[in-house]
Amino acid sequence: MNIQNIKVAIVGSSIGGLSAANVLSRLGFEVTVFEGFSEGFQNRGGALGSVNIQLLQTILPTGTIQKRIGNHGHFYGDLWQYLYDGLPKSSIKFGVDIQEIHNPESLKPTLEIEGKLQDFDLIIGADGGKSTIRKYVTDAVPQYAGYTLWRTLLSTDKIGYPPNGSKTSNGIRYETLGFPFIGANQESLWNCGVYMAMPESEVEKPTKNRQVSTQNFKQLPDWFLPFIEHLFDKPTLKFWETAIQYGKVSAHPVWEFVTEKVVNNRVVLLGDAAHMASPRTGAGAYSAMVAAVVLETAFKQGKNIDESLKLYNRNTVDRGRELYNRSRQSASYFAPGNRKIVSPKVLVERLQSQQNLNME
Repeated sequence: MNIQNIKVAIVGSSIGGLSAANVLSRLGFEVTVFEGFSEGFQNRGGALGSVNIQLLQTILPTGTIQKRIGNHGHFYGDLWQYLYDGLPKSSIKFGVDIQEIHNPESLKPTLEIEGKLQDFDLIIGADGGKSTIRKYVTDAVPQYAGYTLWRTLLSTDKIGYPPNGSKTSNGIRYETLGFPFIGANQESLWNCGVYMAMPESEVEKPTKNRQVSTQNFKQLPDWFLPFIEHLFDKPTLKFWETAIQYGKVSAHPVWEFVTEKVVNNRVVLLGDAAHMASPRTGAGAYSAMVAAVVLETAFKQGKNIDESLKLYNRNTVDRGRELYNRSRQSASYFAPGNRKIVSPKVLVERLQSQQNLNME
């Protein structure tokens, strides 16, 4: 394929966007990444449960990821920085918020950049769960999975162990767990969470360019600690009390979606813009990195852009369906379809009433 002068716009500079930028730049494409936020993500995010180093080095064969503990987590910011360092800084435009594609059905779709229209041969939406690019490819939208992950990052200096435990109530599983990692400024942290069923009416919708909005720990509902106390043991309660005191606890509703189409003419979806699955699948950043390699392989194998995009679409749709099925399997434990989702507040009230009856 003649790839000379092929202009690519990537909307979104998260792991998927930067991975795609690295592999396509290596092929010789003229790549520009547009990011709505005004700065990079080297100091943002929590831990990634695992990162396939061989895959990472396939995307960018230079550099090292040093801040890790055994087979546990990598700091998101380290991975982002690694991929960012592989690109010319002039190719990443921060503070450019892409909301619209002009002529999306054209072979030269157009973006408005700083008041001027620019044509591209390919536009890649790597802009997360609340993608603004997705609507140009598919009508599929994320659906709430029926449960929420409450997460925290807490210094290991504050408490020496992570929470660990699970309990089933009325056929619904509740679980808390965590692992260590090295975060920004070489700080040793716990990355921990609680999975709990919650009605959709009690969760926030996905926010722009992120899977979910978050709640600061000062806004935690009154039922949170009583919920932990009634469902888990005393050390776990102590952990979450400490997390609230010294860290930040935020709610991350789990959203899922799958589509039969991730390519429409010259507009392409990648990462969470293409499919979404539960964190329990462990496939978030990993899946986005795989998608970038799949895209690179498709362009190496295809005779032209359209043939390459067909290859990418077929592979990505298949992987998205497999991830979605795995995500649905997790939902069968935390929010089974044959059970009514009870508000955690109501569950706590029931458990407290039962406890009071047992004491009489």
